[in-house]
Amino acid sequence: MSFFRTFFTSASRLRLADWRAWAMLLLLPAITFGVARLLPAEEVSAPVQVGVVLPETGGGEFWRRLEARGGLVVVFHKADYEKAERLVAAGRWDCALVLPEDFEDRLTAGELEGLFTLLIGPGSVVYPMVRETVTACVSERVSPAMAGDYLLQSGILDETGLKEACPRLDQVLLERDRVLVSMETTDGHPLDPLALADSGVSSLLSGLTAVMLSIWALFTAMDLGRWLDSPFARRLAPLRGRLSLLLPRLAAALLPALCAGALALLAVECPLAAVLALVPYLLFWGAAAMALALWSPAWNALPALIPFVPALGLLLSPTLLDLSTLFPALAPAVRWNPVTLYLRACGGSWGDGLLLAAAGAAVLALLRLSGRNGQSKPSN
Repeated sequence: MSFFRTFFTSASRLRLADWRAWAMLLLLPAITFGVARLLPAEEVSAPVQVGVVLPETGGGEFWRRLEARGGLVVVFHKADYEKAERLVAAGRWDCALVLPEDFEDRLTAGELEGLFTLLIGPGSVVYPMVRETVTACVSERVSPAMAGDYLLQSGILDETGLKEACPRLDQVLLERDRVLVSMETTDGHPLDPLALADSGVSSLLSGLTAVMLSIWALFTAMDLGRWLDSPFARRLAPLRGRLSLLLPRLAAALLPALCAGALALLAVECPLAAVLALVPYLLFWGAAAMALALWSPAWNALPALIPFVPALGLLLSPTLLDLSTLFPALAPAVRWNPVTLYLRACGGSWGDGLLLAAAGAAVLALLRLSGRNGQSKPSN
């Protein structure tokens, strides 16, 4: 333990004297804070934008009911078909609702099958909630007529009684008499709609932080590999073992990364779970950096591979959008991507965080076991 502490203290002092560590400590929070401020204001305050294409005649009553249900979570916008299709395809709107030209006639006749067309894009995520809202608006319009038909067909009322009961059928129930719907997560916790609205921005910033920390870990693997190839490390490796030499230097390299990541997430008010999930995430990447540093061809190839890491980290994770919805063959790569596991841990799925920690611990155990086998000599 004294050896680890001595080497860790020495490596930490060298890190503090290295401008790259300070650049990482300051640059990552500055980038995430800058990205959060550069996002359009409407994307933060009302992240769910929905277009509505109304017919040339009619649909006014439906639009008033739909607009009344808009608010901080969902905002509805009138638009023509071309504009709605363009903004949904560009990702500016989550989805768009298209009403047919004979909307009022079909509504009066009770022809509700296929009444709406819903335009969605690859990044659409809340269209089921929009669909439920539309269903509620339509139900308000057709429920009095449906109730009247039922009362007549069941014989409860005749034509005269139905005319007298019509005002009551058109009445809106008070809040205490309504059936209220509450949302909760899969683990039973209540789901706040405002938290749902902010989750997209939080996921983007958390994913961006995770990708940058993975790049830091790969650069750390290169530094460890070079140091392990130095004359000093070569002379000391037979005495202490290469793994024991690298562990304190790895810990000294990941500590600034952990501090920078925590500062970056706290600066943009990400949930505390995102900060806590950095521990298993960096444990995984620390073990990966250790394995790469011990294999000379691997860390020598990193300079040519690191430029592709940001693109792969963002595309093969749901940071920007989930490509597995467009290309199902990518589903395994997206699901088991370390960035995806980290984002799922940020959302409360601590099983994925434990999976990252277990994978890192398994890699370290295998490296330790292989190091012991490599040092053992056959007895005469």
